[in-house]
Amino acid sequence: MRLWRGVAPAVLAMLAALGGAAAVQPRAATLAPLESHTAQLDTLRQQCIAAALAVQQRERTIGALDLAISAMQNGVDSKNREIATSRTEQEALLGALERLALAPPEALVLAPQGPIDRRRSAILMGAAVPALSTRARELTGQLAALANVRGQLDTRRKEIDDARTALSKGRDTLAQLVARRGALIGQMLHDDAKSAAPGQIADQASDLFDLIKKADAAAEQRDKELLLRLKMLYTVPGKPAPNLADPTKPKELRALDAPRAQMLWPASGEVIHRFGEADRNGRPSQGLALQGLPGGLVVAPFDGRVDFAGRFQGYGLILIIRHPGGYHSLLAGLGRVDVATGQWLLAGEPIGSLPDADDKGAGVTAYLELRRDGRPVDPQSRLGSRDQKTEDTRVRE
Repeated sequence: MRLWRGVAPAVLAMLAALGGAAAVQPRAATLAPLESHTAQLDTLRQQCIAAALAVQQRERTIGALDLAISAMQNGVDSKNREIATSRTEQEALLGALERLALAPPEALVLAPQGPIDRRRSAILMGAAVPALSTRARELTGQLAALANVRGQLDTRRKEIDDARTALSKGRDTLAQLVARRGALIGQMLHDDAKSAAPGQIADQASDLFDLIKKADAAAEQRDKELLLRLKMLYTVPGKPAPNLADPTKPKELRALDAPRAQMLWPASGEVIHRFGEADRNGRPSQGLALQGLPGGLVVAPFDGRVDFAGRFQGYGLILIIRHPGGYHSLLAGLGRVDVATGQWLLAGEPIGSLPDADDKGAGVTAYLELRRDGRPVDPQSRLGSRDQKTEDTRVRE
């Protein structure tokens, strides 16, 4: 007993130390993977941006090839109609050339007519032969040019088939990256409890201005719920709660109101409606419309966070992204959305796609609206130039 009294304090101290280590260990073991996941997410974001850029370049190439093929096909069709219209003239020309081959001008010397008739025939023949030869050369040139354009058309069609194959592979690669990004974000946030559904917010909003206000309020509530959930997950009993923030938020987010801040074009395609121009209802457009490819990729135009993803009134399926600096961008005309409400984004990250179409040559419309403090502003005042010195430039040249 005296021996136990002597060693008891040391044993108790050792047990206390071991207990303290055991209490601290779960927190260290839990936070370490979170830091590792944050690094993985940063890498995945950059991979998504690079893959999305490659996909959009392919889409621009296909768009340019479509235009080139359409122009060449129109030229071929026009030339075919011209040649078909002059078919009678061609037959007469070939008949005249054939007769000349059977009775060349030199044979007139031996003709049975009198000298005057032979002289008259020679004059007529001398005038006809050069004209017939010139017309024959023109026709030969037209047929050769037509054959050349048809050959170029076949080459362009092979190029666009190859580009579509490459685009399909690029889209598959991007889809895998997007799926990994979404799974990793869900794993980091443990987001099994959802806030107000997008449909509820949309039903309660009277207009787009009101929708943005309600979406912002819902985002603030989600942030509070997220911080509470993270503290419950990572707080060790008996220890102060760790100072945690959203682990999926990028370390650096640019503000859209900063000097020289420029947005990316969200989709490939030609501008068909600008801000302020009359829309189909005759009212001034509050955004920018692009004629894109069916299934075309849509990317985040600037750093920010998804405030709303869902359907709203006459806009169809839309995304609202809140950007630092008091701006919101609205993207409409979407066929699919690949991001969730509350998700952080860097400029160029894939966020969805335009609707598919059965006709490969058909186009679909992407709509971009930019708002500051809820009021629409011209998106082109913030959009950068589209310097596309890529394959599509080569096609046009």
